[in-house]
Amino acid sequence: MMRIASAAMLVALATACSEEVPQRPMVDVVVEPVVLEPYQPEQEYVGRLEARDDVAIQAKVTGYLLTRDFREGDRVEAGDVLYTLDASEFQAALARAEADLASAVANQVNAERNYNRGLELLPRGAISQSAMDELTAKTLDANARLEAAQAQVTSAQVNLSYTTITAPISGRIGRSIASVGDLVGPNTGNLTTLVSIDPIEALFAVSEATYVAAMKKRMTEGLDVSDLRSLEVTLELTNGTLYPEVGYVDYFSNRVDETTGTLEARASIPNPNSILVPGQYVRVLLHDTNLLEGLFLPQAAVQADQQGSFVLVVDAGSTVVRRNVSLAERFDDKVLVLDGVNEGDMVIVRGLQQVRPGMPVKFHTLGESG
Repeated sequence: MMRIASAAMLVALATACSEEVPQRPMVDVVVEPVVLEPYQPEQEYVGRLEARDDVAIQAKVTGYLLTRDFREGDRVEAGDVLYTLDASEFQAALARAEADLASAVANQVNAERNYNRGLELLPRGAISQSAMDELTAKTLDANARLEAAQAQVTSAQVNLSYTTITAPISGRIGRSIASVGDLVGPNTGNLTTLVSIDPIEALFAVSEATYVAAMKKRMTEGLDVSDLRSLEVTLELTNGTLYPEVGYVDYFSNRVDETTGTLEARASIPNPNSILVPGQYVRVLLHDTNLLEGLFLPQAAVQADQQGSFVLVVDAGSTVVRRNVSLAERFDDKVLVLDGVNEGDMVIVRGLQQVRPGMPVKFHTLGESG
């Protein structure tokens, strides 16, 4: 009897204890909705600066270099004198050509006068036809000699002008290879180089997928895909500072590079103070001035594992559901999401460590929790 009584007491005690164990309360989480908002697309690329024009300065005639009229590295304007060559030989050649021209003019005038006199005498029989033919031939020869003499003068003038070497464009001049006193000519090679740096060009490569997606998005929004000026560009220099001038995209290549799978793009950047120089590497920040619309969710909601990025959503039944997402640019504390969620979905931003998919939860928004 004692054993039966003890067993009964143990059963009663165990029952009482089980009734005292409270149920585990549902986790309380904070959620924020996925929202549809306008945004200005932005992409980053590594770019390299190039001069729009890169001109090799060479001598077109042979002569001794008399002067160098620039300081290496300075900015020069189109038409500025860069070098002068000894012009004495070319001045003499022009004088000879002008003298030959004067002789040719006199010869042509005399031949024309004799020809006209022959035309008057021929009808009266005062001159034979053969003599008239000879006068005609002399006139044609005189005219040809005159044209040749005029061409020689023009050639001599051009060669003389080549002894003064001027800047064909405005830009920054490079180091001078030739020195005063050197004999230079067409076979000497470059005397110096001149690059135009305002505006300067930034070259960068855009992936085929990015380009196609951007063009598709612009078409969906009803935007002109050929309006490249709506794609603004700012530059970040290697020291992390932002370059103050804003440029624009003016070119996309007409083909994809088969090796890299990218398209070459080019931006034109104002460079009035010559801060930027060709060959410099920069970070190209590409902005579309046209506002687009996209789905945004809080960055705090995004998690990642071996499957990729995901968020935890509270569904209509207050149950936690995992959604894998594809993300694009980040804007402050929000991130543009390409797929995986819908507008109005409630994503968990606080309490993520306490929940797992399939759990029921209590939830409220960040505003309600305040």
